[in-house]
Amino acid sequence: MGAVRYREVEKTRFKKILKEIGKLNYKELMAYWMDQEVQEAEMYHKLYQMSREVNWDERVSKLFYELYKESLGHAEALLKMFKEMFPGEKPPKVNLPPLEVELSEERLKDLVYHGNLREILEYLMGTEKLAHDVYRHLAEKAEDEDAKATLLWLAKIENGHYTKLRSLYTVLFGESSEYSEDTD
Repeated sequence: MGAVRYREVEKTRFKKILKEIGKLNYKELMAYWMDQEVQEAEMYHKLYQMSREVNWDERVSKLFYELYKESLGHAEALLKMFKEMFPGEKPPKVNLPPLEVELSEERLKDLVYHGNLREILEYLMGTEKLAHDVYRHLAEKAEDEDAKATLLWLAKIENGHYTKLRSLYTVLFGESSEYSEDTD
């Protein structure tokens, strides 16, 4: 599939998911983002392990590990908030695909073991920026003040991830990427 066609398919997919996320109630939204943070943590942990195996600059492994821990912490914070707001309830299962385009473990391995660090960092900056933009968009549309506050908090977190990745990219490659614009 050509790059232009692929982008159009992804844009259509993204719009559908965003529309469905907009229909979620606050409980479902929190459950969805808890799950997203856990999946993000898993991806960063895999990247951390693989980057150590290929002996990249230790700053890369260190950042992947830091982002792994932060993502887990965010999921835990969301779970704590959920339990405080809805005592005795379990987060509902939300059957929506991930908003951020995920790299399969096979694709991650391919990128890492072929030394494509630049491409990995560009991908990660793009997904963090996308997540930030989506949280901001959803916060603007949210009528519930708790939901709005949570979404703005999540946008700030994603912006922090993006900034750390962008800083490492600049240090390692001495240049900006197409994702080097500030998100906030």
